[in-house]
Amino acid sequence: MKNWILGLLVLGLTGCGGGGEGASQPTVEDEVYANVIGLGDASGDEAMFQAAFVSGAAPENREDYSKYAFMVDGTAEISGDEATVPVKVIGGIISSQEGDSAAKKEGGEKSETKMTWKLQREGKEWKLKEAPLPG
Repeated sequence: MKNWILGLLVLGLTGCGGGGEGASQPTVEDEVYANVIGLGDASGDEAMFQAAFVSGAAPENREDYSKYAFMVDGTAEISGDEATVPVKVIGGIISSQEGDSAAKKEGGEKSETKMTWKLQREGKEWKLKEAPLPG
């Protein structure tokens, strides 16, 4: 299953106009970053969440990931089929998946924690290998 975020990234980079000779292809960095940024959305669906990680590496606390937003916070170090990415994990996000009742509750203060995530190429796709959360 292809990561739909990567598809959107490719579409955004190439545009909707059929991709002539001047169309740019996503870089390895683009592919790696798309996996980091898209994890919050992927956490809403078990199959998408599992597909975002290398085989056997998906954490069991999928729901916890929907409580955060993820941003790349620096430059990835990519060596062969492995990548290390500095990620800003932003807490205090109210998940739209929890409905209106959650939005009415007073949210906690937003927090930002810098973490290091690891990705690995599995076949032709980049997938998360380690994506720790704060705490």
